[in-house]
Amino acid sequence: MNHALIPQVLIPLPTGWAASSDCTNDCDCACALDTLPAAPETSTLWQRNAELQPIPLPKTPWQAVYNPRGPLPLAVLNPPAWDLLNDYAAPRSLESETPASQTALRQLARAGFLQPLQTTLPIQPPSLLTAWLHLTDSCNLRCDYCYLPHRPQTMPRETAFQAIETLFTLARQHCYPAVKLKYAGGEPLLRFPLLQETHQRAEETSRQTRIRLEAVVLTNGTLLTEEHIQFLRENHIRLMISLDGIGEWHDIQRHYAGGKPSFAQVKRAIECAQNAGLAPHISITISEKNLPGLPQTVHWLLERKLTFSLNFYRENDCAASIRAFDPASPQTRSILQETFSLLEANPPRHSLLGLLTDRASFTTSHLHPCGAGRDYLVLRPDGQIAKCQMEMHLPVTSLHAADPLLELRNAPQGLQNPPVTQKPDCHSCQWRAYCAGGCPLLSQRINGQFNSRSPYCELYQFLFPRLLRLEASRLIRQQDDLS
Repeated sequence: MNHALIPQVLIPLPTGWAASSDCTNDCDCACALDTLPAAPETSTLWQRNAELQPIPLPKTPWQAVYNPRGPLPLAVLNPPAWDLLNDYAAPRSLESETPASQTALRQLARAGFLQPLQTTLPIQPPSLLTAWLHLTDSCNLRCDYCYLPHRPQTMPRETAFQAIETLFTLARQHCYPAVKLKYAGGEPLLRFPLLQETHQRAEETSRQTRIRLEAVVLTNGTLLTEEHIQFLRENHIRLMISLDGIGEWHDIQRHYAGGKPSFAQVKRAIECAQNAGLAPHISITISEKNLPGLPQTVHWLLERKLTFSLNFYRENDCAASIRAFDPASPQTRSILQETFSLLEANPPRHSLLGLLTDRASFTTSHLHPCGAGRDYLVLRPDGQIAKCQMEMHLPVTSLHAADPLLELRNAPQGLQNPPVTQKPDCHSCQWRAYCAGGCPLLSQRINGQFNSRSPYCELYQFLFPRLLRLEASRLIRQQDDLS
């Protein structure tokens, strides 16, 4: 059989589309997305999506294609598959095709590159109810960009247990099949016994309610021990460690209260976790201070085969001594271009679509940039609930409310998270289905409106085409390795 004549389609499937998916969208933010479902496979006639945009790829016969509508943004096709897709410029049935062609076409249909006639796909609500549990406001570091005032306040055991009961009750009432817990602080490992008890209670409640449980610990890494790692591994809790650079590029903005550097301790924690078989996900916050060190940081992480996400620093009232980087600066674009080139030369095995462009995720199309104010609760140590961790000072309900999630959604104060369809600046943008306008809280702080486009809009538009080419190159490299 001549495999060169068989249509081949490479698609980065997000979590939930395929059991073997390695495409993630986890970060230190409200990450639940409302997404378009896969297309039904029962339609009799299909047609090529008229909005598809080819992406030039040098020195390869493969053709990358961008899908502005969704549900998935990218497909990479070999020449027979590209010709097959173009055969559907006019409506046709799949039934007359060969089995190999039908397989390729159904892949394209499910991802939105082919569309069924007279069918509109509804937006699906997120499958996760996400909760950020601030076990303590205390922390042993004094990071320059931290949004907390570091009050010596710790969540009582009774409050933590009530939080678990309330979250699973809300998941059942609002038909969420899963609850995701983000154990955070301050520094959550300062309250490790409470974390253990809380998670054990969550696991018991998950079994009783048959509501799936996911969990992640967000830590600065300086206190991580083998005991911590063993517990996380045994209980299937993901580990996320903040690392903002290598050596001085980390220490310049993540240091102890007295100014002592913390990189050596964080590096030790990462190595200890990897040696124990628990690969941490690395969260990188980029500001004006550490941006020049980003290529070196990414090279270091690639050498160690670690997943990572980039988060652009968001200005807040507790971090007056640090500024965001200038998104319009030629230096900014040069450094980010260097970073992307580095990734293209040495692509990781995992997808980068949800990890490299801050709050804009290309894992799937969605209406809102995050779940804040809708499917996401931030629980303070005192049991009060805020819409976003950046608004910890502005709780809108509490664990004692009859329906805290409903109250949070309806609260007029604080963050508002309008869909991208209500953002006038985004109506004609080809990226709107994946960017969704960016962080609304940052937009309000900088532009004065929750429904304005992101202050990082122009930088996003500089990065998005590069991200798609990077992902296309990664998929081709992976396919070549399998051939």
